[in-house]
Amino acid sequence: MNIISLVVVLIVVGLLLWLINNYIPMEARIKQILNIVVIIMVILWILNAVGVMGMFPSVLVSVVVALIVVGLLLWLVNSYIPMDARIKQILNIVVIIAVVLWLLSVFGVLSGLPGPLVSVVVALIVVGLLLWLVNSYIPMDTRIKQILNIVVIIAVVLWLLSVFGVLSGIPNIRVGNP
Repeated sequence: MNIISLVVVLIVVGLLLWLINNYIPMEARIKQILNIVVIIMVILWILNAVGVMGMFPSVLVSVVVALIVVGLLLWLVNSYIPMDARIKQILNIVVIIAVVLWLLSVFGVLSGLPGPLVSVVVALIVVGLLLWLVNSYIPMDTRIKQILNIVVIIAVVLWLLSVFGVLSGIPNIRVGNP
């Protein structure tokens, strides 16, 4: 790419940002986010145009861009979407767990662990989170909640015993690929 094309693109992007910032009515924070995203994209484009991005593995670039996007989306949700603070906290925890699992998978750390073990851990996290949500947010009598908790805990313990081969009389209930 020649220098003239690079300068023309930068002028056009700068002009568009100036027009948006001055003439499109938006909340100031949204304009800041838009400016940051556009600047990051322009920097990545320039680095790619001059060949610097070729020095880094594409997986690393993808991971950095994905982390920036996920962080930005979480910040937007936490700042602008009206929700109960506990639900936002749950959402943040779930997204962070998902991102950590994804990063471990991308960098091959999870490949050393047996797949069924990871599936069991993820299933236990999901069941625990669902049970906590039911206990926290669904209004019902405390006795019914206690019965529900006991039934879920017994079912999970029986399932775990079956998964690890301690109980063989229970039909196979599998998590993940067979």
